[in-house]
Amino acid sequence: MTTILGKIVALRFFKESTNKVLGSEDPYFEEIPQEELGRKKKGSKRRRPPPPGLSQNDTKVLTEVRRRAYHLDMSLGFCCCGIGIGWSAIISIIPGIGAAIAAYLSYCVVQAANKIDGGLPNWLYTKMMTNVIIDFSLGLVPLVGDVVDILYKANSRNALLLETYLRERGKNNISNGNFPT
Repeated sequence: MTTILGKIVALRFFKESTNKVLGSEDPYFEEIPQEELGRKKKGSKRRRPPPPGLSQNDTKVLTEVRRRAYHLDMSLGFCCCGIGIGWSAIISIIPGIGAAIAAYLSYCVVQAANKIDGGLPNWLYTKMMTNVIIDFSLGLVPLVGDVVDILYKANSRNALLLETYLRERGKNNISNGNFPT
């Protein structure tokens, strides 16, 4: 019941996919569509392909950011509620210093994203850093902060923000006839 209510609130306020808003979308893997499954079982996953129309550098940076976000937010499996847990959640268990270390690792993800061609635009950099600051601030609250840190997944949010931005850039490159190398 609370999950449904949370999705409704997220859709109304954020007007985004609830997976992105609630931080449950996997930044590194995607579920294989039913028509492509073949012999594989339902729910099988594969790495997300890079958006078309990107330079080699942008593709490399996006892959690196996705990989780091996945390791920090989801790589260790699922807890009893079906929510992915990563190294960031484990590190955040240490009071005070754990939140600072997790924030530093999240900052490293943003810095890796900034290596795209031309760097991140100011509005995107600000959004990404805001996610890191919110995650850090919530992580400072004892016990409750650890649970919120598991749910918020700032790194996955940042990877998805970067992917959305690069997807648009790729579409523009293709429509303008610019095919970066």
